[in-house]
Amino acid sequence: MKMNFFKPALVAVSAALLVSSCVSTDPDTTGYGDAYILTEIVDGDTLKGLGLHAFSYSEFTSVNVELSGSQGQTYVLQPYMGYSQDYVWTTPLNEYSETLPAAGDYVFNATFRNGEVKTFYDKLYGTVVYPPAITKCEMNASTREVELKWNKVSNADSYNIKLMNDEGDILFVSKVYNNMTEEYRFSKNTDGWLSAAYPANGDSVVVELVAYLLEPATMSNDLQCIGKSKKTIVWKD
Repeated sequence: MKMNFFKPALVAVSAALLVSSCVSTDPDTTGYGDAYILTEIVDGDTLKGLGLHAFSYSEFTSVNVELSGSQGQTYVLQPYMGYSQDYVWTTPLNEYSETLPAAGDYVFNATFRNGEVKTFYDKLYGTVVYPPAITKCEMNASTREVELKWNKVSNADSYNIKLMNDEGDILFVSKVYNNMTEEYRFSKNTDGWLSAAYPANGDSVVVELVAYLLEPATMSNDLQCIGKSKKTIVWKD
């Protein structure tokens, strides 16, 4: 069965239903790849980047990706947060542009820890999901909850919410919610904290709202696009 892209704290990524992979005692060296578009508002402009994610039930030692037939850039993926079964690459934010990443078949060349080399593919389409428009994002001083509201994105399949410190470290990841969701609240008592190190009173933290669009006409949970919106708030404790 194909692995789900959405793993806790993977921004991704990983495209979001938040299941952890586990290392098999009888390694299954089947690899899966996901190429997707990233959209984010930068200085008032909606810009785009590329995301790549390789994942497996077995451990990788290296993963490289190329766009089929392009004779262009080779993308060297790196382990995500120390997970040797998840390798990722994303366009640096300062290199986002108004141009969509090239559509087509992305070729993943992976070496597993046992020495096996496998090739797998994912098709990237040109469809995007735009960053959700946040209409409310604040810390309620009475309830000590972060309250978040947004306008639904017409073609989004799901949403989730993250909280980061001012260094970009992920502190909290919510569950994934369906495309009818348009508000969320959380506190120190909500499931999803990645450690017991909560923000201190007065800390500046970043709330990130993520909209996900899945690939069309597939039975998998492969991503087509991730749209991100961010707001900075002051934590009150």
